[in-house]
Amino acid sequence: MTLKNSLLIAFAAITLTSLSAGAYIVPGGPRPVEPAPYPDDGGFNPGNPFPGEDDFGNGGIGNGGINGRQEQKIIYLGRRVSNETLPLRQLAGIGENYRGYTVQSVVVEIRRSGPQAEISLIADGREEDTSYSPQGAIQLYPRYRAVIGEDIRSLQLSVRGVAEIASITVNLIDNDRVERPGRPGRGVDVPLYVSRRMYGNDRLDLTQYIDMYRYRGYRIQEIVIEATPVYNTALIDLLINGFNQGQTLQVDRYNSRQTVRPQNAVLGQGAESLVLYTRGDLDIRAVTLRLSR
Repeated sequence: MTLKNSLLIAFAAITLTSLSAGAYIVPGGPRPVEPAPYPDDGGFNPGNPFPGEDDFGNGGIGNGGINGRQEQKIIYLGRRVSNETLPLRQLAGIGENYRGYTVQSVVVEIRRSGPQAEISLIADGREEDTSYSPQGAIQLYPRYRAVIGEDIRSLQLSVRGVAEIASITVNLIDNDRVERPGRPGRGVDVPLYVSRRMYGNDRLDLTQYIDMYRYRGYRIQEIVIEATPVYNTALIDLLINGFNQGQTLQVDRYNSRQTVRPQNAVLGQGAESLVLYTRGDLDIRAVTLRLSR
């Protein structure tokens, strides 16, 4: 045997030995192939979004306003309206399942309107906002906090004159994203359901309209009073625990909205009694407390 043949035989033997060593069987069968993990993105799985959300977690518009998401309720009207009041909750399908949602605004798309037309947003019979001789898309806003089932129950659109309305959009938001009691550092508007005519030297105890248990410990930033005199003028004094707060308010046809900013008045902690004393005949239409922690 030549030297060349001996070398070839030796090389072949080494190769066969190496191949046999790499072909051994692992006990228990083959190992399963593990799928590649999702990137560390906070648990986001594009194949399995959370119920009620899209792939970006933006659920809510059109899905019932889950977990603080905004929602639009659109009424496609497409007709001429003349001296009519439209029940928005009924037309938009805003039932008891929307209790706790806040009405942010109402957008009215107007094709044309008469020169004397007026469109108003009405909540529980109270005029919140008005647009005069409206054209195009107008936005109407609640004057005070408007939580369905808590602050307001009815929501209407009043049309005085003639307007051709294409659509009405009610913008809602879950109350998880608005300011409310229990969130330190946040402010909250508390409307008091006061509607009363005062005669001569009269007295109105506001305390009976306030949930003192709920708002105990809240500081009164200001008290907004809306009133209209029966005749020319009328006077209002605010007393907290029997002490006058600020100057006497004068109400007339041009100053129907007055504001009092008491000093260091905390409900249930030094401010247990809030009373309005009036002089002259007037109609008190609304009172709102603006509170903070």
